[in-house]
Amino acid sequence: MSNVIEIKAMNKEQAITRALKILEASPEHVVRVKEKQKSLSFLGLFNREGIYEIEIDKELKKETIKPEPKKEVKEEIKEHKKKETKEVKEKQHKEIVKEKLEEAVDASDLVEAKAKELLEYIGLNLRVDVNKVHDRTYLVNLYGEDNGIIIGKKGKTLNSFEYLLNSLLKEYRIEVDVEGFKEKRNQTLRELGKKMAEKALKTNKAVRLNPMPPRERKVIHEVVNKYPELDTFSEGRDPKRYIVIKRKK
Repeated sequence: MSNVIEIKAMNKEQAITRALKILEASPEHVVRVKEKQKSLSFLGLFNREGIYEIEIDKELKKETIKPEPKKEVKEEIKEHKKKETKEVKEKQHKEIVKEKLEEAVDASDLVEAKAKELLEYIGLNLRVDVNKVHDRTYLVNLYGEDNGIIIGKKGKTLNSFEYLLNSLLKEYRIEVDVEGFKEKRNQTLRELGKKMAEKALKTNKAVRLNPMPPRERKVIHEVVNKYPELDTFSEGRDPKRYIVIKRKK
């Protein structure tokens, strides 16, 4: 009698290992493996496990599932053709995307197309809305079920996505936001800047903040500069550059 179990894992091999452990079975007992949801990984900043459906039959004998030599050859040829087909489709897709980008007349269309291409590549389901702020500067707003994933911890993944998009469109300045996250983050940073400024005044000691990207350091600098008794500057190198707040001499 076979058992069917759903396993979360980053790949098929990991899913099979987990299923065998749970059902106390051996590799020869695996009947089939079906990928129901793909796993996701983006720049090492986040990982989302896929879902695999695995059927295991403990009554199977090893020799009954051992493939004949001819079958192995056929399967190898089949997999090779499948790989070639996939590579051809990916190449065709890239060529189509490239043609669409070259045909884009309005820069807003170009920015939107690149943002969608990048989101598709990393496998995130998000809508894209592009607004021109001023000459050669555009705001990209993202909406959808994967907004938490693209934001990441304290906006780290969002900053990386924005950096990549700017790298692809060097002739423009692109800002990326997710359902007003940056304004909420700015408010949090302003409150942090005020708190740390008051701490520096109270203790008469230099206060060092955690590393931040340039945009976030700018918000802290603006807050602390409102205190005439305090001085603020950055130290270190990106991405570990941080702010120091201390009393003026």
